[in-house]
Amino acid sequence: MLDVLPTAIYNDIKKHLVERAKEATESWESASDEEDTLTGELGKTFRAHWSSPVQVNGQSWSWRVDYKKFGGRGKGAFEKTSGADGIFQVEITLGEQKIFKGMLFQAKKIGSNGKLVSQIERMEHLAASSSAVFEYGPDEYRGVSGADYLKSNAVNGEKSTATYKSLGLFLADDFLPCGCGLRGIYYDAVRGLLITPGGIAYPISVKHRILLEAQAKE
Repeated sequence: MLDVLPTAIYNDIKKHLVERAKEATESWESASDEEDTLTGELGKTFRAHWSSPVQVNGQSWSWRVDYKKFGGRGKGAFEKTSGADGIFQVEITLGEQKIFKGMLFQAKKIGSNGKLVSQIERMEHLAASSSAVFEYGPDEYRGVSGADYLKSNAVNGEKSTATYKSLGLFLADDFLPCGCGLRGIYYDAVRGLLITPGGIAYPISVKHRILLEAQAKE
């Protein structure tokens, strides 16, 4: 999204993601019993109200981060079809135009990969190159693209050799600049649809949505 977001706005968002991802580790001690609880705390930590407007080339830019947790339909209902715990979504408004980008993610505690390979495969089936793994630990939260994870030895039942980044840097340096995730993907929570490039819609449910919004006004 660097071709859309002004440098000043991107730098502000990057700083926010890096700092808040580090801050989120403070919830580990009280929330580490369940990955779902950790993801909820992460989403809340990322929340930010609309920023003060910044003037760039005659346009007034502002941004915010919102988090939504959706109600369940029984244990495991959200993951059965999509393999995803949630979606990290970007929505940029330029006048009448809206630009979307999304990335499905599966969240795990470090060392607990369970059915991760099959979960990533399901996410990648819905939208190739648009999935990620978030891993939580007492000292660091980190991330890696689903595609990179599958390229590792994990697919052979061996220990993954995937290279993780701290979660804030993964989001800021891999996801936002389009190293991971795809433009045109977003989750329509009202209809329960994952909209993919080309307008193809899949009926799925996700439990967590972290939404980064930016807008430019004349």
